[in-house]
Amino acid sequence: MVEFFLAAIIAPALFWAGYYYYKDRFQPEPLVKFGTAYLLGLAGAFLCLKFHGLLPLVGVAEDPSALMMSGRRFPFLVYSVAVTGFLEEAFKFLPFVLVIVRFREFDEPTDGLIYAGAIALGFASFENIIQCAVLEGSERLGRAFATPLTQAMFSSLWGYAVGKARIEGRSITSPAVLGLALAAFCHGLFNFLTTSATLHVLSAAVILVVWVWVIVKLERAEKRWRDPEKAVEDR
Repeated sequence: MVEFFLAAIIAPALFWAGYYYYKDRFQPEPLVKFGTAYLLGLAGAFLCLKFHGLLPLVGVAEDPSALMMSGRRFPFLVYSVAVTGFLEEAFKFLPFVLVIVRFREFDEPTDGLIYAGAIALGFASFENIIQCAVLEGSERLGRAFATPLTQAMFSSLWGYAVGKARIEGRSITSPAVLGLALAAFCHGLFNFLTTSATLHVLSAAVILVVWVWVIVKLERAEKRWRDPEKAVEDR
């Protein structure tokens, strides 16, 4: 039980939290605020799970495995994007927009990446509690460490979009809608690709592209901190 707890929650959360704190080391967010975002992610995942259980009431399957096993690939792709991808991103986004953006420390666009990442870590930890319980060995360890990364990368898309709009004093509505739509698409596409023996390798490419984008944004933020006058404009 202790081994499972460490593998599913503590080790991955600490590892990826350390990564985000290293990238944000020049202007780190308060640990209590980062921890609050993490706990909100846990709560969001719990609520998302409960909401999934209500889907059959409106005629939507709670589990898409029947579509996957029947070979109906396009309906499964639509489900992955419009249901799984959208709901998971929405339940991470809600605590972000209702609580996190009100933090006084939220004072630069890349804070959207950091706090969205913290929420995603909490969300992924809850997922790992559920999923890793039925896995063993290397498969459990691989999922435990990969899930936080994938969740954080997708969340970064709406996190940065909303953060940038907020700091610039613009309405966050359009950035939120576009960011959520893009995150849901990437999330659903990733899930779809991971179930295909022939397309599985492309799922890694989806994560890699988003990760490179996140690194570029964080590196530009670091450059602004080091040398504001010569910094590259953060777009």
